[in-house]
Order: sequence, then C-alpha cells, then structure tokens
Amino acid sequence: MNIPNAFQVPEFESLLGEYKQHAIDYLTQKDPDKAAEVAEAFANESELLAQITQAFVLKRIAEIREQNYWALQMFRKFVTESDMVDLLALQYNLKRQVLEPEDTSVFPPKPAVMESNDDLLRRFDLAPYQFHTTGTRMGYKFHSLTLDERPIIKIDSEPDAVVMRYEFPKERQPNPVKDAEPRMLEPNSGKVDIAILSRENPDGHASPELLDRVSRYLNRDDIAQGSDDLAVKSAMPVSYRIVATLFTGGEPAHDVQQPDAEAAAWQFAESAHRLSGNVDRLKLGEVLYALNPKRVILTEPAADIACNWDEAPFCTEVIIDVRTE
Repeated sequence: MNIPNAFQVPEFESLLGEYKQHAIDYLTQKDPDKAAEVAEAFANESELLAQITQAFVLKRIAEIREQNYWALQMFRKFVTESDMVDLLALQYNLKRQVLEPEDTSVFPPKPAVMESNDDLLRRFDLAPYQFHTTGTRMGYKFHSLTLDERPIIKIDSEPDAVVMRYEFPKERQPNPVKDAEPRMLEPNSGKVDIAILSRENPDGHASPELLDRVSRYLNRDDIAQGSDDLAVKSAMPVSYRIVATLFTGGEPAHDVQQPDAEAAAWQFAESAHRLSGNVDRLKLGEVLYALNPKRVILTEPAADIACNWDEAPFCTEVIIDVRTE
C-alpha cells in the first residue's frame, strides 16, 4: 500500500546530517571556535557527542514513525486500530454493533461479542448510500446491516410551530444480519427482493422472526421508496468442503502444523461466506501455500464455486492432511 509523501520517514543518514549541520550552524553564530570543535567531534564516530547525536536521531525517527502511524489511522484506507475504526465510523453516526450480548449469569461472565473492524468498516463504506433519494441496492444493503438503528421520526403540527420528534430505541438489540443483497428481478416493476444472510445459523439461514424484523424496518416510510414493493427472504447456502493434502518433504523449512492449516482454511471459508460469494480454488491454494509447504493437492472443492445473488457458499468441513513425503 502506497503511503503519501507527507508520511514518509526520512533516512537515518540524511536526518543525521541535517541535525549535525543545524548544530554547527547554530554554534557558528554564537561561538565559531566551539562550532569548529563540535564539527571535529561529529567527524569522529568514536566521540561521545557523535554517538549521543546518533541516539537522538534514532529516537526522532521512531517518534516520526509513531506519529505517522497514528496520523494515517484517521484515513479509511489505512485504519486498523479498533478505537480509530470506532472514531472513523462516528462520522456517519455508526457504532459498533453487539452481535451477542454479555452474559453475566454464568461464571466467569461471558463478554459480549462485538462487530469486527472489517464489518464496521464495510457499513462505513455503505453509509453514504443511505442519503440517496432513490432505492439503491447499496442503500437497502446498508439499512439491512444497520438494522433498527435509525430513530423513528415524527412531525407534529402545533399553532405557529412544527415539531420534529426523534424516538430512539430504548434497547439496542443484536443484529444477526451478516449480509444482504437486493435485486429487482422484474425490470421497472418496483418489486425488490432482498436476500438476508444471517448469523443465527452457521449456514446463514435466516429465521422467520429475523425476516419479519428486517421487512418491518426496511418498509418504514423514511427508508423504503414509495415505488418499491419489498420482499425479504433467506439466503440459500451452497455447501462445500475443503479437503487438501500438504506435503512438507520432511524438511524443517517447510514444516506445517495441521491446526495452523485448518485455521487458515476456516478463515478463508469465513471470508467467502457472503451473498453472491465465490470460492476460488486458486485463492484457496494461495492461502495454503502461504504456510510454506513444498506442495499442495486440493481435492475439494473440485471446481470453483460461483454463487448467485441470493446464495452464499457454506463450508461444512475442513480436512487437512499434512504429510512428510
């Protein structure tokens, strides 16, 4: 990822030269004799003054790196820290969602499961579409992923006044919507189908209760377009397995731990678990080769998987065999 020139870190030798020259120029104005002595000390790296100056320059470079890192966190392209992701999302009044509430009835207490940085940033990227005055796919996707967070707006007329009232939900309910995909299957008909991928079940199947909740929210007067007839349905899982054999050749340089390979495969499967998602054998092979085996044989899936708009690939099992052959 290219970093803007404003955030480039200077080279050590270049910055060291600038520090030395600045010190010499400053002393020349005050005491030319001392300036000459300092210049001579700088020229000899065994001198204590030269070594102290190098230490200060190293410290300064570390400070510049730290300052640049946190400055870049203010930009969507570079943000990675959770606190900064939360701060960035507030630009659209978005807050990190609670996926599973805290459970204090057990010991030790079970902490709440919160929305990941990637999912929150995804909603941040979709947020501008909420302001569109026509029903856009991305707009309906955003509202589905930000379920029940918009306040109910009421406008009442009084003598010589118009009162606008915002009613915010008293309790924030967990949002099980993992992904949403709208489509108008009949062009210019206004009939919009919205597929919902849920976190309620491992395969993404949405319950009738969730579908009803999404439908009620999206059909609000301040969300749905007057010309749109919205119908909400559950996503359809497309099941597959990941079966692979990794060969290390018995060489320490190519050693692969089976749990690490399985974790990498599951992580790949989770990232692909989206509506209209794809399972690319080449990308899956790259994930496994990143663990540095000598050879990988990918048995399943036997072919690439390309899902329709209302389908999501669902990995049912990961089988990794690590051999020393």
